[in-house]
Amino acid sequence: LNKVIMNKILRFAFVAAFAAVSSLSFAQKTVTFEAGKDLGTGLTVEKEGVTITLSLGVLNESHSYRLYKGATTTIGSSSTNIINVAFICDKFKSGKKTYLGDGFDSSMTGLTISDDKINVTWSGDNKLVAFETPNHQVRVKKITVTLKSDPAGIKEVNNGTVNENAPIYNLAGQRVGKDYKGVVVQNGKKFIKK
Repeated sequence: LNKVIMNKILRFAFVAAFAAVSSLSFAQKTVTFEAGKDLGTGLTVEKEGVTITLSLGVLNESHSYRLYKGATTTIGSSSTNIINVAFICDKFKSGKKTYLGDGFDSSMTGLTISDDKINVTWSGDNKLVAFETPNHQVRVKKITVTLKSDPAGIKEVNNGTVNENAPIYNLAGQRVGKDYKGVVVQNGKKFIKK
């Protein structure tokens, strides 16, 4: 009975460890911009290879980024493609005016505006994404950009070249001729010569 329980525990531990390693190798990178914390210079703010540029607006205020009416907000990545952008709009109200997510062009492919107009998300797969604000100014407290991930450590698969004239060795490490029969090593690979 103890052996059965121990085997189940070991199998569970192995599966959990494998899952943890697998999830790390495909972890997505997110870059978060917060108004008042990540201040822009002029109409641009840059962080960790992601750049936000406004055609009209303000990026250096303490409580929100202001994307003016008629502006284009461009978000670009210097490394991998962008797969998601999430805006959290500021609920600030000036008189009867609000500056929520309904100011964005809702016909944009991949754009979703929540019912309360506070959360705006875009999903796609581009190096550069442009958001229009034709309806009215939008004030944003936070912008989170999710970048597409590459499998960790795998950059290129290479079959390599095989040198047909490389020396051949037996399993004792002795160099042998091409007519030798048995298990041999050539180019770091073991095989059987008949």
